[in-house]
Amino acid sequence: MKSDRLVDIILPLAIADVYTYLIPDAMPYPQIGMRVLVPLGKKHIIGIVYRKHEGEIPENIRIREIVQTIDDQAIVTAEQLRLWEWLAQYYMCSMGEVMAAALPSEIIDDNYSAATTQVITLSPTYLSAEAQETLLQSLQRAKKQQQLVADFLRLAGSGYRVERRELLETTGVSGAVLRTLIERGVFCEEEQAISRLRQYTGQTHAAHTLDTQQARAVEAIQTAWQEKNVTLLHGVTSSGKTEVYIHLIEETIKQGKQVLYLVPEIALTTQLTDRLQAVFGKQLLVYHSRFSNAERVEIYREVRGEELEVRGERLEVRGEEHPLKLEVRGKVILGARSAIFLPFKDLGLIIVDEEHEPSYKQQDPAPRYHARSAAIMMASWYGAKVLLGTATPSVESYHNAMSGKYGLVEMRERFKGLQLPRITMVDLQRQYHRKEMYGHFADPVVFRIREEIAKGKQVILFQNRRGYSPYLQCPNCGEVPKCPNCDVSMTYHKTTHSLVCHCCGHSASVPRVCPKCQNEMRAQGFGTERLEEEIQALFPCARVARMDLDTTRKKDGHQRIIDQFAQHEVDILIGTQMVTKGLHFNDVSLVVVLQADSLLNQPDFRSYEHAFQMLEQVSGRAGRTGDQGEVMIQTFDPKNPVFDYLKKHDYQSLYQQQIEERKLFNFPPFHRMIVLTLKHRDSARLLAGSEMLQEQLTQVFGKRVSGVIIPGIARVQNMHVRQIRIMIEVGANIAHAKQLILQQIQYIHHCPESKGCTIYADVDPM
Repeated sequence: MKSDRLVDIILPLAIADVYTYLIPDAMPYPQIGMRVLVPLGKKHIIGIVYRKHEGEIPENIRIREIVQTIDDQAIVTAEQLRLWEWLAQYYMCSMGEVMAAALPSEIIDDNYSAATTQVITLSPTYLSAEAQETLLQSLQRAKKQQQLVADFLRLAGSGYRVERRELLETTGVSGAVLRTLIERGVFCEEEQAISRLRQYTGQTHAAHTLDTQQARAVEAIQTAWQEKNVTLLHGVTSSGKTEVYIHLIEETIKQGKQVLYLVPEIALTTQLTDRLQAVFGKQLLVYHSRFSNAERVEIYREVRGEELEVRGERLEVRGEEHPLKLEVRGKVILGARSAIFLPFKDLGLIIVDEEHEPSYKQQDPAPRYHARSAAIMMASWYGAKVLLGTATPSVESYHNAMSGKYGLVEMRERFKGLQLPRITMVDLQRQYHRKEMYGHFADPVVFRIREEIAKGKQVILFQNRRGYSPYLQCPNCGEVPKCPNCDVSMTYHKTTHSLVCHCCGHSASVPRVCPKCQNEMRAQGFGTERLEEEIQALFPCARVARMDLDTTRKKDGHQRIIDQFAQHEVDILIGTQMVTKGLHFNDVSLVVVLQADSLLNQPDFRSYEHAFQMLEQVSGRAGRTGDQGEVMIQTFDPKNPVFDYLKKHDYQSLYQQQIEERKLFNFPPFHRMIVLTLKHRDSARLLAGSEMLQEQLTQVFGKRVSGVIIPGIARVQNMHVRQIRIMIEVGANIAHAKQLILQQIQYIHHCPESKGCTIYADVDPM
């Protein structure tokens, strides 16, 4: 067997390793990063050429041949493959799982087709002004034809090209008249590829002039980058960080390089798109999961500077063949975490906005990567700089800045000297005792909402739970409807009159009475739906909107609600964490936080950190212009130390308390955490497998290994769940530790007692 004709192929499957295939003698050697069609079992599958195979192939192993190449050139760059490789190694998954996450499915399946439209062009015979005048005179007896030609010349300008649909709609002439002119050779009809992406048609302007604080921040960031590739920008809410980003983006573009601007939530792309397009126009591309697969393909190809061409199709225009082409863009890419997988040609800057957000961490399926960490790694390969921006840094990032690993730039004042919002605690225990509650709203809260609405101001209500109520319960026997697939109660959604499991998506009809004792079931607790109902009852004249997963499922759901609120068509906006960060509204004077205790009382060492971040971020939506805003927090625990830090907007004190606690208990950033999750339909096999794995790991890692942990939700989608936590000291050989862990996992997989047990690792879990 010719070893020089063997290549390793990445297949988009959760398999442990790459597959080796033989290049047929008649086939040119495929480039690294090209797609190829290969046999797998009885089927054919598309993979990516990863590398030339190294090492000997045993004689008894039959190597199958590549069926065909899909591309003329590589569609995955060397830097992308390097990222895939790092993600697979660091996050303990397969290259195939990374590939499946990184590429739009229409690239993997090779079923992309360009969107096309019919275009009318003027025959070369009539390109001169004299010929056009003669043509119009010759059509004096065919008034409709003459008018159509005249309208075409007006619409087309010097390009002599108009979309067929636009021409007919604008002129009001029938298709029969157009066909006649085509038959006479006046017009030619051709098919042209069009972009599925929205084209920016507005005017652009120069970036706004920076104030003193912003200008100093830009200068300090550029200075920090001279010594360190990563800089943390810690700026209070509404300090003007976005304008700082825009000026840094401008400088990067001037150098002929690309910029990746990461945001944690799709909702944040809405307002940012408008601000960035106003400066960068068509140079901006937006990329996130709400786009269709075909749209994601087009963005992917534009980022790498590729002309879009319809495979296997060519056009005949005036006797010549031409490929279907689209305009190339993609200097600035605004996107959620998946945007790190795009094929950048010359990346110069990565901005990770709201870098503290847990949303940057992918949960399921694999790869369970953190976009911030991935961005920092890929920047080093491109020679790019990284800017981490937030008002509430993660403890890990701030620790890296304080220890000198990252640069640190701080903006401690709001733009134009505006005051940070006033924080008011509302003691719910006292309010309930005095019977001063209106549903789930305390009397002082209702009073302040009424005051602000009367002034023509806007109010945001934050409740981090969607649906009408978390569960239904029988007041007689205590029965609670639970998901048949998961160990959780089902959430009641009044708008759809259904019970929904927020773990697996299972839905069921609402029971009329308790199935055990036939008593009426009652809704317990409250979500955004219930708040919307109560607010409309309390303020019947107010215009109310709700922003959560249920109201933003459609592609433009976020855009619609944000636009309505920005244009003052809504007085009160109720939302989940979607409303807590990155949004700018001029007239929001009051923010109300419902059920703040649910943020604090989480079984997680990061609960205080996350609670402070979320509350400080949502407070930043108030008073961004004009007078000082106010944040009212309803709680049963007003003396909690987190609220003391919040009232002073004192992140540094919170950080100091958290870092001391984590050092004491060996939590990140002083130790690396790896959580192994085991799943099985059979609880007995799961117990056997988890106990065996825990024992094996303890023999290797000692006290660094926890006991078998029963998670808060112990059964999901009919799979019983157990976890094991491993803590590895910073400075230890983490790569070697991961290899040892994988060896123990493989051992468990081969044990008959735990047969069928699924085991996966979550590195640096959030």
